[in-house]
Amino acid sequence: MKNLRRALKMTLKYKWSMIGSFVCSLLVAVLWGANMGSVYPFIELVMQKKTLHNWVDERTEESQLRIEEHKLHIAELESNIANEKDGDLANLEAKIDIATSELESEEYRKSWTDWIAPGIKKWAPTSAFATLGWLMGAMFFATFVRGLFLMGNMVLVARVGQRTVLDMQNDAFRNVLDMEVSELGVRGTGDLVSRIRGETGAIGQAISILFGKSVREPLKMIVCLTGAAVLNWRLLLLSMLICPVAGYLMVMLAKLTKRANKKAVEESANLLNRLYQALTYLRVVKAFTNEPNERQRFKNIADDVYKKGIKMAWYNSLSRINSELLGVGMISLSVLVGGYLVINETCFLGRIRMSSTVMDFGTLITFFAFLIGVADPLRKMADIYNTIQGGVVAADRVFPLIDQKPSVASPANPKTIARGELDVAIKDVRFSYEEGNEILKGVDVSIPAGTSLAIIGPNGCGKSTLINLIPRFFDVGGGGIEIGGHDIRDYDVRELRQRIGYVTQMTMLFNDTIAENIAYGNESATTDQIRAAAIQAHAHDFIEALDESYDSQIGEHGGKLSGGQRQRLSLARAILKDPEILILDEATSQIDPESEQLIHETLAEFIKGRTTVMITHRLSTLDLVDRILMMDGGKVIDCGTHNELLARCPAYQRMRNFGLDEVA
Repeated sequence: MKNLRRALKMTLKYKWSMIGSFVCSLLVAVLWGANMGSVYPFIELVMQKKTLHNWVDERTEESQLRIEEHKLHIAELESNIANEKDGDLANLEAKIDIATSELESEEYRKSWTDWIAPGIKKWAPTSAFATLGWLMGAMFFATFVRGLFLMGNMVLVARVGQRTVLDMQNDAFRNVLDMEVSELGVRGTGDLVSRIRGETGAIGQAISILFGKSVREPLKMIVCLTGAAVLNWRLLLLSMLICPVAGYLMVMLAKLTKRANKKAVEESANLLNRLYQALTYLRVVKAFTNEPNERQRFKNIADDVYKKGIKMAWYNSLSRINSELLGVGMISLSVLVGGYLVINETCFLGRIRMSSTVMDFGTLITFFAFLIGVADPLRKMADIYNTIQGGVVAADRVFPLIDQKPSVASPANPKTIARGELDVAIKDVRFSYEEGNEILKGVDVSIPAGTSLAIIGPNGCGKSTLINLIPRFFDVGGGGIEIGGHDIRDYDVRELRQRIGYVTQMTMLFNDTIAENIAYGNESATTDQIRAAAIQAHAHDFIEALDESYDSQIGEHGGKLSGGQRQRLSLARAILKDPEILILDEATSQIDPESEQLIHETLAEFIKGRTTVMITHRLSTLDLVDRILMMDGGKVIDCGTHNELLARCPAYQRMRNFGLDEVA
């Protein structure tokens, strides 16, 4: 509940919408009670072919007669006090108190009638049918106005809820982008999407319910309960004897609902995660004819989601039954006791006083109408509680995501990175993804400004891990990396990454146009600059061959292009960025042989005067670099030029003899 309260605090930004929604809820409740109270004139007037003029005259006369009767009765009781013995004196005094109370109630009733009489005499219709028409018109108008206020309430509440959801989604997404890359693998894409989109939506529903139904429906109940209390507060208290039992059951069901809701949300996130993985790697699924296994995995998780959903449905139905029984129980008690009072024309149930004056049929029916007016909001309250419980569970999943602090963060007072060519110094760097399993074991290498270095070695030796440490996708576990003479942890993370170009083996393209993908991260680039970068990456010819050229949509992950075309777009993106430091992780691995020489010529020109670090499995790519770093088992085996390694490094000699791919 603590996290949901945090979400509610976020709604204070939209306080005027909240105030407006509350005013609308209050007016809806008042008009709801007025509709319930309209039963009385219908019973007292229309059913007896009377007008309001007749009713007010009869009521005034009836009240006057009862007042006189009560006064005579009190006078008689007081005259008997002097003749009574001590034992009966207390009884007489009690009777006088009761009679005095009845007199005061009747006098209040008459004063209220006298207050409304002038208005009725002046404005009310003088025929029974006209009175019926006036009554129906008033009900229709009141319902119409109530509908307008209800609409205003719903729109204002929706605005508060949706704006708060948008704020939470922006906060969560902002924090996800600041996470380490490894977090995506730990949590899973589906889980993160579920939290950002699904769970925030559940919180939004809870907020809308809290400021909508949970305000509007209790106000409607309060108005109707007030109306019933005005008619007979004693009978109302008797009718509510069943409430404690229903309340206890509601609390118990709420605990079960919250527990089941939490499990249902977690299973839904697992289902979404499985779905994302299967669709993202659909080609792999088909290539390995693994569709049956994927279907079975999806079915198993979907079955778990179904079971949790059914359990939720059971608890929701029990909550609904509990609310229905509470409403019916209240009405049943009031019907039994109220019917007894009216039929026997008495104010007492046994020795218990149940009303100030004898209730008539019209008053009793109006009392029942107010209780029915309570029952409908009470029924809706069951749904309110379940939705709020869903919001509580969702908030417990969303706010930890918002609160999570990234371990890779900028310092409070970052240093400014110098302009121009930058050197890179990797000093005794150690790193491990898991404690006790060190991937890098004291790597040392210097890359002078404007020079290039190729990193080679067998798979799993730590090549990709090492280059991912340079832009601080992770932070080193020991040692340090310096750029421009300062530890990279002294720089602002955004500024550091803006100075680094990064091209990976796995092309990362967005479902957008070719121009937008090339200019990604450099939105101010002109059309000519985008075209020049594409020409330099030898991508211009195939782009121009497309129907919409640079405005062509490339599909999800660039699925409408070949592997080589996607890789050339990635190179064009890096060329357009024009970074001081360039990182290439198998950047030419998917280039077709025909264009490989052209790409090599482009890279040879592009990396001149630019500090470059590359991982490659191709012997031909080594001709582009100044030095080669040989790694194995997370350590540096040797580092030098091609000729130096060929002369002194056995591993490099084997690579030249058998091919770099054999060594890797």
